[in-house]
Amino acid sequence: FTLSEMKTIAKNVEKAGPQCVVISDEVYKYIVHSPPEEEEDDDDIDGLSSSCRGHVHFASLPNMWDRTITVSSAGKTFSATGWQVGWCIAPSHLVSPIHQLLPYVQFCASTVIQEALARTLPRADEPYEGYDSYYEYLNSKYRRKRDLLGRALTEAGFAIQDYDATPGGGFFIFARITPELRAAIPPERLEAPFARNPAAPGGVARLDWALCQWMAEEKGVLCIPSSPFFSTERALEGASDEFIRVAFCKEDETIERAAAALMGLRATAGEECHDDEMDATVVAGGEVVLNGSD
Repeated sequence: FTLSEMKTIAKNVEKAGPQCVVISDEVYKYIVHSPPEEEEDDDDIDGLSSSCRGHVHFASLPNMWDRTITVSSAGKTFSATGWQVGWCIAPSHLVSPIHQLLPYVQFCASTVIQEALARTLPRADEPYEGYDSYYEYLNSKYRRKRDLLGRALTEAGFAIQDYDATPGGGFFIFARITPELRAAIPPERLEAPFARNPAAPGGVARLDWALCQWMAEEKGVLCIPSSPFFSTERALEGASDEFIRVAFCKEDETIERAAAALMGLRATAGEECHDDEMDATVVAGGEVVLNGSD
């Protein structure tokens, strides 16, 4: 969200009354790698709290502290997703119910990881790997990985956003399935029995599901269909058909292997395969997982 959008949300929260509470998911607050162009003057940002350029803590907006729960994640910030450890910050009247509920939701969080996180947080502000802090290093690393995967997706025939003009954060790319890639999918993949999938909206595997399943089985690259991020109604209307989600929180070697496999998609579509294009068989020895943060 831009600052102006956040201010609009804050005004409407106040209008809703004191019973309206904001849960602000800020797990990617250090990974805003393509900040939005601010529409406001610098004076509007004075006094607001921020973790990195392009990010503003919602709770720091006027009158929002008393009604905001800010959620953060060690998994996203310190690449430890499997441990499911994070923290939230809020006034005591909002934190107390969380303390009561959490033992029944996350019954046995790792004490060792909790202690490690407590020790790591103050050290993360110190210089790290030639950067002023670990957080600056993290942001730079993900920008580089984003560009590495983005080039691979573009060369494979996908369309991605222009990060010089469009805000971006986190470590996923929403890639558009172009007509040439649509033509690469075997027609039977969009028909029964492949089209029947109880996990897909309405039990029907549309284009995004068909491409992801085909790439997983035939190319060794795992991505995520976009339809789970849309309402069932919009997904069934086809709004999510042309998109897949791909993660770049991977080792460079993994992204490079995925790039080699993705280049095989264009060859499948019937385009000429030049000498410098590698076929998906380069990915011998295992699947290339690009579908999540673990």
